[in-house]
Amino acid sequence: MQDQAETVAQRAAAHRSGARKVTDTIGQTLERAQAVQRAFNAFASLDADAHIAAGAESGPLAGVAISVKDILDVAGLPTRWGSPLFAEAALAKTDMAAVARLKAAGAVVIGKTTTTEFAHSPLGSSPLTGMTLNPWNPALTCGGSSAGAGTSIAVGATRVALATDAGCSTRLPAACTGVYGLKPTLSLIPHERVPDGFGSFIHLGLLGRSVADIAAVLPVVAGPQPNDPWSLRPPAATPVAADAPLAGKTVLLWMRTGNRMVSREVEAATRRASAILEELGADVREADYGFAHPDPIWKTLQQTNWALRFASSSETELARLSPTLLAGIEEAKGYSGLDLQRAQVARTQLFRAVQGVFAGVDFILTPCTSAAPVAADFDLSGPLMVDGAEAGDLRSEWTAALSLFDLTGHPAIALPVGLGDNGGPVAVQLVAPWHGDMALLGAAAAFEARVPPPVWAGAV
Repeated sequence: MQDQAETVAQRAAAHRSGARKVTDTIGQTLERAQAVQRAFNAFASLDADAHIAAGAESGPLAGVAISVKDILDVAGLPTRWGSPLFAEAALAKTDMAAVARLKAAGAVVIGKTTTTEFAHSPLGSSPLTGMTLNPWNPALTCGGSSAGAGTSIAVGATRVALATDAGCSTRLPAACTGVYGLKPTLSLIPHERVPDGFGSFIHLGLLGRSVADIAAVLPVVAGPQPNDPWSLRPPAATPVAADAPLAGKTVLLWMRTGNRMVSREVEAATRRASAILEELGADVREADYGFAHPDPIWKTLQQTNWALRFASSSETELARLSPTLLAGIEEAKGYSGLDLQRAQVARTQLFRAVQGVFAGVDFILTPCTSAAPVAADFDLSGPLMVDGAEAGDLRSEWTAALSLFDLTGHPAIALPVGLGDNGGPVAVQLVAPWHGDMALLGAAAAFEARVPPPVWAGAV
């Protein structure tokens, strides 16, 4: 079995030097992934004969095994969207731009990870693939919508996964499974296949076993792509301080971002993280959030996206969708053009508000979620319970700090900080200005050195 402590960079170097054969690594990885699949249902499909392209022994990601969320196209594999509607989907003919860049760098895609149906739910199951389990406690959700991505990394199937994040879908499963999840600056990793390129808030994100692994992959997949307009702008120069990336930096702590409640254990974990940042040289200042709740804005924009996708679907097709997805589509049908325009304006106002905050601080710190992972079979029609009290709607109250930065486009990373009382991981979120991705990763790496992530016993 491969050494799970070996980083992506070290693994690629071993392949380039000839110290290890790529075929051996991928064979072992597939064996591990198949065992993980039987135990945790993390993969929507596995490529038992994963194609190892010419040059896989020489690229910057030489022979590194990567998984891709099953709403992103990988040539030769089906894209099923976690939906019975695509159960018999044809094999994709072309790669997404990010996938093509991974392959060109020598990485090998071993399969597609599970997703909630059309990536709509913060929980970890779909009507096509069923429940993906959280290895820390199978009774708890592994988080959605990139359910299999977090679980597959937590149990050691791969070290990096390519996923998406439109409301929480990279950082939430990372938080729930005790791994790292980066939502980069909007379109830093281009997403050239979104229907609305100009109004999009759908990010491509990376989940990893370590900050170093994410940092090794991000430069490979980042960069302009002609069909994604927001990817075409030149990134700002953001040199990273190698020795003390937080020294002299100012961090603003928001304990809430429109949500009403935060559990005592999450608040305590966030304050411990704040103290670590101070020990690393940062000046941490706490303040009230004071801006619009992101969820009503997000809901209007996202639900109209869903409604547009299924506008020409038959009643028979609609009846096969998850009830929660169908409910969102039906709600969107009641929105007017003015409602949609108001949401777009409100998104702009939220962006400008956060931009104003970054005029005076270097990073923002928040909890990832307002409480530890909820039950895997959580009833989305019921309220989130926080310390025994009803907090309200799950998405509005549990993940407000995540959807906020999808709307504004700022880069954000989920940092695991330990395990909660129910055995599930707890995480905080660190956020940087636009194009501050490398500075963010530098700060995250410094934090990781002081607060190592929890390691699931079966992963090593």
